[in-house]
Amino acid sequence: MKNQTKKVLQKTGVILAMVMLFTMLAVPAWADETGSGTSSSASTSSSDTTPAPVAGDPYIAAYTVTDAAGAELQRIEEGQKCRIIIAVVDPRITSADQLTLADGRALAANIKITSTASFASPSLGDITTTTFAADKVGAAGLQYAIILNDITYLGGDNKLSFDLAYNDNTRQLKSMSQPISQCVGSSTEGAKASALVVTSASYGGGSINAGSDFALTVDVLASGGTVGAENVAVNLALPEQITVASGSTNIFVGNMKPGASTQVTFQLNASAVANGGSYNITVNVSGNSASDSAALTAQMPVTVPIVQPERFEISRTDFPEYLSMGEEGYASVSFVNKGKGIIYNVSAEITGDGITTTEGNQFIGNIAAGTESSADFTIQTANAGTLNGLLTVTYEDEKGNAKTLTKEFSMTVEEMQMGGDDTMGGGMDTMVPMEPEPTGVPVWVWIVVGVGVVAAVVVVLVVLKKKKAKRRAAQLMEDDDEDI
Repeated sequence: MKNQTKKVLQKTGVILAMVMLFTMLAVPAWADETGSGTSSSASTSSSDTTPAPVAGDPYIAAYTVTDAAGAELQRIEEGQKCRIIIAVVDPRITSADQLTLADGRALAANIKITSTASFASPSLGDITTTTFAADKVGAAGLQYAIILNDITYLGGDNKLSFDLAYNDNTRQLKSMSQPISQCVGSSTEGAKASALVVTSASYGGGSINAGSDFALTVDVLASGGTVGAENVAVNLALPEQITVASGSTNIFVGNMKPGASTQVTFQLNASAVANGGSYNITVNVSGNSASDSAALTAQMPVTVPIVQPERFEISRTDFPEYLSMGEEGYASVSFVNKGKGIIYNVSAEITGDGITTTEGNQFIGNIAAGTESSADFTIQTANAGTLNGLLTVTYEDEKGNAKTLTKEFSMTVEEMQMGGDDTMGGGMDTMVPMEPEPTGVPVWVWIVVGVGVVAAVVVVLVVLKKKKAKRRAAQLMEDDDEDI
C-alpha cells in the first residue's frame, strides 16, 4: 500500500510540475486589462480537454489515467476500474493566507462526481486531493490534484464531470468536466477512431499445386483508438489463375470494438492450367469510424506460388534375363513427362555388383511436358550366377529440387561351355557315335514309288491274263467249227 501511495504521489508530482509550467505561460493572459482572458489546458494522456473557463474560475490543467499500481493506461474498457488524477488550478486562491479559514480550519476541497451514467462514483474515501501547500500557491492560483481511486468507466459518454466546492462560504461551487480519451467505445468528445489493420494473411505456406483448393486466412485488427469501426468488410482481388472454390470474394464482418480482432477465411482454387509461377492476391479491408463515419481502409498483398503437379514416370524398361560370361547384353529405359511443366537435367545409370555398362551415367537433358525420351545401355558382367542391378534416374523439378526414380532388376549369368576331355566325358573312345544325317531323297518318297510300281505290275498282269483268256476262248470256238 505504501508503494502504491508513493507511485501516486510521484505521478501527481509530475502533473503538478506540468501545471506550474503551464500557469507560468498563462499569466500574461490573466493579466489582461479586460479581466476575461482564457487559459489553455494540457494532459499527460490527451490534448483533448474542456474549453478554457473565464479568468478567475478554476480549471483542469492536465489529467492522467493509471491502474491501481500506478502504471499509466492508454485504454479503458467498459466496466474497467482505474485511477484518474486531475490537475486543477484555482486562480481564486492566490495567497498562502487563504489556505487557513477564519475559524482556524485548513482549506479543503469537496468533490462530487456528477457524470454517474458514464463513471461510477468512487466511495468518499477514494476521492482525495493532494495537500494544499503554501509552495503550490502562485500568481496563477492554487495548484493541486484531485485523485479518483477505484473509479469505473460504464461506457457511453466519455466526459467525466464533477462539482468542486470548498469548506468555506466565500467561493462558489463550480461544475467541471474533462473528456477522457482513453475510454474505449466512446463516440463523444476526445475519442479517437481506431485504424483497421491487416495483421496477417496466410494460405499455409509452401507451393500450391495447380488444380487444387486452398484456404486463405486473413486477420484484421481495429487498433490504436478508443472508438471502433463499423461496416467492416474484407475483399479479395484475385488474378485470373485463382478463383473462389466456394463462397465469395467479399466477406462482411460488421462492427468491431477498439482493440478487437477478427479472422475470415476464403476458400480458393488454383487453376489446373495455370503455369508454374507466383501470383499476387490483394486483401482489401474497408469500414467506417464509429465516431464520425470517416472511411477506414487497409490493404495487404499476398504472393501465392503455384506449381504444376509432377507426373514424370519410367514408362518402360527392357533388361536381359540370361547372359553367358563374356557376353554383352542390352538394356533400355523410356521416360514420359505427363505433367504440364518441364523436367530438367534428366540422367540415367545402371549399377550393381558384377555389372558394368559401356555408357556409364547417361545425361538425357530436359524433357518437355507431354513428351517421352529413352536411354540404351550395353551391359557386361564379371560374375556368374544371379546378379541384381539397379536403374537410377535423377532429375530436377521446376523448383530446382533434385529427385530420383529407381527400378530394380535381376538376371542369370551362366559360365561359358568349353570343348576338351574334361567336358566331353573321357575322350574320343567313349564318345557315342553320332548318327549321320540323312542325305538325298527322303525314305517316304521311295516307299510311295515302290507301292506305285507294285500296283502297276499287278494291273499289267491282270490285263495280260484277261487277254490270254480271250485268245484261248477264240481258239476253242475255231476248233469246234472245224469238227462240224
